[in-house]
Amino acid sequence: MKIGFFTDRYYPQVDGVAVSVDIFAKELIKLGHEVIVFAPEAAKKKKNQEDPEYVVRFKSFPSIWYEDHRDTMPFTASTIKRVKNENLEIIHIHTPAQVGMLGLRIAKEDNIPTVVTHHTDIDQYAKIYKKIMLGILVGILLGPALIKSSDQYKNILPNLKPNRSFTKWNRKLIIESVGLFYQNCSAVIVPSIKMERSLKEYGKFNNIVVLPTGIDIAETKVKTTFNPREHYKIGNSPMLLFVGRLGMEKNIQLIIKSMPKIISKQPDTKLLIVGDGPYYNELKEMSDKLMLNDSVIFAGMLDRPKTFACFKSGDIFCFASMTDTQGLVLSEAAIESKPIVFLDSEISSLAEDGVTGIKADNTPASFSSACLKLIREPDLAKTYGVNAKKLAMKMTIEKQTKKLIEIYKKIS
Repeated sequence: MKIGFFTDRYYPQVDGVAVSVDIFAKELIKLGHEVIVFAPEAAKKKKNQEDPEYVVRFKSFPSIWYEDHRDTMPFTASTIKRVKNENLEIIHIHTPAQVGMLGLRIAKEDNIPTVVTHHTDIDQYAKIYKKIMLGILVGILLGPALIKSSDQYKNILPNLKPNRSFTKWNRKLIIESVGLFYQNCSAVIVPSIKMERSLKEYGKFNNIVVLPTGIDIAETKVKTTFNPREHYKIGNSPMLLFVGRLGMEKNIQLIIKSMPKIISKQPDTKLLIVGDGPYYNELKEMSDKLMLNDSVIFAGMLDRPKTFACFKSGDIFCFASMTDTQGLVLSEAAIESKPIVFLDSEISSLAEDGVTGIKADNTPASFSSACLKLIREPDLAKTYGVNAKKLAMKMTIEKQTKKLIEIYKKIS
């Protein structure tokens, strides 16, 4: 099959969407299929870093709706012709923004079977990033014209009347924007049961398939001389680990606020934070105010081999997000046999209280207590880590990609 992935989030931005897109694309190619990833042009190309040959970029500019995002306007005659000339057999949309709209338009015009993955809990993000709602409103107003579905205006426009409750109106707009996209697709993929239930609450979809992104075992085996414990002078101290985008929605602030309670009982404990993002300055300032300079280490963005070296070196993986839809990093921690402290047990089958780790409440007291229990009971931590790896091995990227191919076959 010749498959087109359409995404508004892609490397060098590192988040769950970018990782999922790339890992599925590589595995599909490995299994003999042809894949083209259509994505925005990067803000800055890193030195000596070229895109894989299967990536096609569109000119982009900084988004006015969402920090750390790139907007595009790919609806030119030449761009549409360029994509259509690829004669795609399947279109797989990963984001409901401009590049995703382009994919949907071409799918409708050329009658190409279409799948969409609902990666992001837009409802939750809109509560944190207020400007997103303006982008959603613009998308609702322009979307039908851009995807050549102007007949949808008669159903959409009556729902744009402002509601007395701003929160309810926001949710109504989100439901309309998601509906605009997903009702035109043959299958809607969600990465977790949590997101399946969320979409069903919208009341529009009965073609939902749960398919978490798999873990690439080969990535974990890439050799590197990087030793996080030596590099960051952690030694044999208990090492807590967070890996991910530094955004407010990730709730990393809870992990940092838990550290004073942890180090009051285990003074040598270190927290290693791997990643970068728009909330870095606030997190660093928080750490400084709590006088955690010697206990909290900001590693910044690391390449994949170094990141997996951190997973291997850590003792406990800390994940406090309540907005994630699957938490890919949970799989990466689990494959390295790490116990997990988490808040949301519906985010992944890997987040199972008393089996793979400990479910904490959204308070520093509860989160710190969970971490301290695993530090003080290494045998328990080891058992949870072993259980986590067993579950993660059932969701390798090879297994998950074969399931994805079956979805493609059903709609073709």
